[in-house]
Amino acid sequence: MKGKCFQCGADVAPDASFCGRCGTRTSDPLEATLVLPVENQDELLQRVRMVLAGEYEVEHELGRGGMGVVFRATEAGLGRTVALKILPPDLGLTARAVERFKREARMVAELDHPNIIPVYRVGQIGGVLHIAMKFIEGRSLDAIIEAQGALPVPVVVYVLRGTSRAAAYAHDRGIVHRDLKGANILVDRDGRVMVSDFGVALRASDVTLTADGTVIGTPPFMSPEQCSGRRAGPQSDQYSLGIVAFQMLTGAVPFQADTLAGIMHHHFFTPVPDVRLVRDDVPSALIDVLHVALAKEPGARYASTRDMLAAVEAIPFSEADRRECERTLRALAAGSPVGKIATRGLPALPEGPTLAMSLPAPPPARWPSGRRARLTAVGAVATLAVGAAWWISRAGGTPAPSAIPGSTAAPAAPPPSATPPSPRAASPTGKLRMLTSPPDAEILIDDRRLGVGSVFDQEVAAGPRRLRVRAPGYQTFDTSIVVPRGETLRLGRIALRSRDGGT
Repeated sequence: MKGKCFQCGADVAPDASFCGRCGTRTSDPLEATLVLPVENQDELLQRVRMVLAGEYEVEHELGRGGMGVVFRATEAGLGRTVALKILPPDLGLTARAVERFKREARMVAELDHPNIIPVYRVGQIGGVLHIAMKFIEGRSLDAIIEAQGALPVPVVVYVLRGTSRAAAYAHDRGIVHRDLKGANILVDRDGRVMVSDFGVALRASDVTLTADGTVIGTPPFMSPEQCSGRRAGPQSDQYSLGIVAFQMLTGAVPFQADTLAGIMHHHFFTPVPDVRLVRDDVPSALIDVLHVALAKEPGARYASTRDMLAAVEAIPFSEADRRECERTLRALAAGSPVGKIATRGLPALPEGPTLAMSLPAPPPARWPSGRRARLTAVGAVATLAVGAAWWISRAGGTPAPSAIPGSTAAPAAPPPSATPPSPRAASPTGKLRMLTSPPDAEILIDDRRLGVGSVFDQEVAAGPRRLRVRAPGYQTFDTSIVVPRGETLRLGRIALRSRDGGT
């Protein structure tokens, strides 16, 4: 029996521990599914009606996202229909975050672009933060893809043109979306493409994360830097648009997993599947756009979204294509079926996390097929030791000893030469990228806290370093690594063993 996500209302499989749409954890520590009864949804509607009475006549719920609920409402006085987005107070927004949210929403209200849904008003009444936007008669892109599957290439180019124009226009004015996805791309009854929620998506720092597993953004569409909690810039929106384009071409997002950590791991390390394995009609120019937009490193994407727009608009697209696309989108927005696009299935993603290092020949052994996607601490030690030995062999050094997790002996101290330099010293650095399981594990380098759950291209002093990963109830992972000078050391996902011996 399926449950309901208590945050966005999406169906959740009985054995799922997080929502596949918004990423919210849907199970408690005892793995009992949390179900949102229908009456609770009605209670929210009644509360909104009561608080906003006199300002809006709230009619009914239109949809839910990870950070809010959208209602259809009529604005008092003007009598116009609006889409009213409500951010409930139990999100734990700080006062500073609320003020920034209002300020950015007012900036968006000044945007005037045919592909951006206008924001009429933003305010807070009785603890309810709300944004009134133009109501669009039509359907969201994700609803269209869910019903239709893969879309014709000209339609993909048409939608990508409209969304890229909207993003470029907003980015030129310093506004980043931070949650671009099919649910925020609407197609109206005239076949026009419009982006909603520009600039009003929350930042991770805006929320007091009291609920275990709360995620800012939508995991399948989040950029690697968003997954690591870094600030989202224009290149993050480019990545999300690339995911949307991939979904339009194949009917599915590129990265899916049974756990939130699994999806994040794919964003960090797994190459995006080649869409030409799914269909044969994708032009090379569109393939090139996807390749750049979906680069793991923000610096490898387009320098500006104007550059991405120029690349999209360079894809051959005739006036006849435009008319046919508008006709197709009008039908899809009205719920009418159109001809299905024949596609092949996406290739299976790798089950086990890998250490993303370019080791010299002979190549590193692959994981046996069917192995579970969890890395034991012993396996991680072995992999790290191999990587450390190789990096030091490049520098002509000797590998540092590594500790065995779970042993009673105290871990070997780093050699004197590995003592971290003074923060004030101008010393060579490298970068570290990794994930942990559990996601609340603390990551320490030379006893200095580097992050929790993940680090993404975090600068670390180059050379031999002591790495520890620890979490309550788990055995501490303690080993030595070597951070390469001027390069990124990718450690994949390190799964800690529980104190009773499991993972």
